[in-house]
Amino acid sequence: MDVVELVLVYLALCLVAGIVGRNRRIGFWGFLFCSIVFTPVISLLFLYFATPRRA
Repeated sequence: MDVVELVLVYLALCLVAGIVGRNRRIGFWGFLFCSIVFTPVISLLFLYFATPRRA
């Protein structure tokens, strides 16, 4: 794979983590930023332990 393809896959996984976390406490932008700074795998671990947003 080319470097550009790896970056696009990484950003796509970050976007998925943000979309999945949009109904959690820190929301879409929080999980997107967390997954970019760390890795999408660690962000998904944070997502597993995050509490849902109150309605």
